[in-house]
Amino acid sequence: MEQTTTSSTNILKLVNSTVDVPEMPEVLVRLKEATAIPDTSVGDLAKIISADPAVSTNILRIINSAYYGLQARVTSVNLAVSVMGFDMTEKVALQAAVYSAFASRCEKAKNCHPTSFWRHAAYVGVAARALAVKSEFWADTHPEDAYVAGLMHDIGKILLMESSPARYLAMWGRSAHSGQSEVESELEEFGCTHADVGSVLAIKWSMPEDLANAIRYHHDPVRDSLDRHSSSLIHLADQLAWRAQVPSVVGAHLPPLDQDAYDEIGVTPEQVDQLLPRIQDDFAASELAC
Repeated sequence: MEQTTTSSTNILKLVNSTVDVPEMPEVLVRLKEATAIPDTSVGDLAKIISADPAVSTNILRIINSAYYGLQARVTSVNLAVSVMGFDMTEKVALQAAVYSAFASRCEKAKNCHPTSFWRHAAYVGVAARALAVKSEFWADTHPEDAYVAGLMHDIGKILLMESSPARYLAMWGRSAHSGQSEVESELEEFGCTHADVGSVLAIKWSMPEDLANAIRYHHDPVRDSLDRHSSSLIHLADQLAWRAQVPSVVGAHLPPLDQDAYDEIGVTPEQVDQLLPRIQDDFAASELAC
């Protein structure tokens, strides 16, 4: 895919001048500060989370999903934090905040069907997590980080649709008619892509640089000079979602698969095929925002 390489600084300026990228939610800021304090208690974290009703509700939905397979239903944030531990609480809180911040935006954005969008996001997250468990390059990284990157990989679409609905709809129509991929059409119309926008959001929300890059280059991992292992992981997970007929936008054209992604992740196509039933089961067990 042809695309001019643009520095991170220039992308930040371009994206910030094109869309309104929201700041990291206060609940995540306060959680990050609290977990850095040695004597922070379960009650302290639960109090921070409970102050944001939308995030606390989504945390309970996520932790009670069939994926986690808990014996009894968790009905309080305090108990949820006790069950998950501090590190996992931060990761699940980030997932909950993504749903909370973007679910209503997705419903209002033109051409964004909420069910399709969130099903695709969840599938890519689940597939990325399953691939991360298999990848030697992710051995020192929590698989849930792969899920979060997968969940957020297309968030930039919502912000582009929201900021310029008429332009985005016209662009999408031209893309669907011509067979050109969405990212190529976005680049021509806006000078940046939904992947660029998503990476800027990840940076604003204090995600690790390699995960922000994975979002930015998930359609074209060969351009990722920092960590092709991570961008290839999200790239392949995205391709698997489309292969499973779980697209984010019906009628869109997906860029082709980068065959080097398998080597960059450290898996074979046969191993990935063997993972597909587990990915499908985990996807079915996940709690969606829709």
